[in-house]
Amino acid sequence: IRFIVSSAAILAFLPLQAPVLAQNVADEGVQASPQRAPSLFQVEFAALQAELRRYRGLAVLGGWPEVTKGPTIRPGDSGPRIAVLAQRLAASGDLKRAELATSHYHETLQSAVRRFQIRHGLEPDALVGRATLRALNVPVARRVDQIRVNLERMRPYLDIAVENYVLVNIAAFRATLVRAGQKTWTTKVIIGEEEDQTPEIRSDLKTIVFNPTWSVPHSIASEEMLPRIVQDPEYFNNNGYQVYDRDGQLVDPADVDWSASSKNNFPFSLVQRPGPANQLGRIKFMVPNPSSICMHDTPARSLFANVNRALSHGCVRIDDPLRFAELVLESEGMTRNEIESKIESGETTSVKLEEPLPVYIVYWTATVDESGKIHFYNDIYDRDTSLLERIDKEAGI
Repeated sequence: IRFIVSSAAILAFLPLQAPVLAQNVADEGVQASPQRAPSLFQVEFAALQAELRRYRGLAVLGGWPEVTKGPTIRPGDSGPRIAVLAQRLAASGDLKRAELATSHYHETLQSAVRRFQIRHGLEPDALVGRATLRALNVPVARRVDQIRVNLERMRPYLDIAVENYVLVNIAAFRATLVRAGQKTWTTKVIIGEEEDQTPEIRSDLKTIVFNPTWSVPHSIASEEMLPRIVQDPEYFNNNGYQVYDRDGQLVDPADVDWSASSKNNFPFSLVQRPGPANQLGRIKFMVPNPSSICMHDTPARSLFANVNRALSHGCVRIDDPLRFAELVLESEGMTRNEIESKIESGETTSVKLEEPLPVYIVYWTATVDESGKIHFYNDIYDRDTSLLERIDKEAGI
């Protein structure tokens, strides 16, 4: 698929730092319908293609130097590794070449490191420790391949014409709300750990549930919770769980010999009542899909401070679910006060959207932001390798 659009259309579509991305689209000969401006997907695809050319050019020039292993580089440090660090950052555009002549880790170089860390999903602390050093020393050829892989992932989205949607990038641990073709809000998310990977999904947000109950998956109940149940007779009361038998009848947990249960012998269903301790929090966003993945609040607020937020059983936890619900429901005529009132009631309430909101859960390990800066993220699920092999095979490489 190829798209063509004028630079003027892009400028009207992306007023924020638009000239950078507009030139990328024009350079790539990306076509859009004459009736509408290009989508964010098309703009980002063209910008990523431009970055592919740039990184291939870096590869031809020999890439960048490797910063040797050693102690964490901290503000005020000096030595030969600092000079190599400056050369490395200049090669990728994080540091101006006029600022290269240095062997001292001064504020200008620290700012360049922070820019690099932000672009690579790292803690922007200006400390060149193990994780930052590992990202610095990824060869340019691997970055070229990473861009190629993500261009392939973006291709199926180029024909999407909707202007209102939610984009969840698993690899970036972020969700973004797009309204009228513009990114209007973004928030941190927690996604599935490696053993319970969040899948890529195309669906619609159709219903928002306030004060949801949580039907505990059988595997979690029988494998993770059972040992705690055996050890703590008050587990159910303290955590708000109810027990049901195979016929759906309510069971008094005190009448059950839990020590006789096991992973393969657990004939019960557990349901957690609504409340602040509920594992889904106070708000659940229903996104129908075969994997039963939903987006929801969580009582484990401290986890959002982690840089690596692959911590759930597969569902997507939202850092600011109340604001998300407010932004989604404002088009439905519901105010924040009305939302808070429903939550404070403690009753389970469902609100069906008159206009379902498309949700795209993607796995993009390389993207370009509004200012034209490329971002690389860790391949946390190791999905890049197999896709790269397929691309190379199809290309006869």
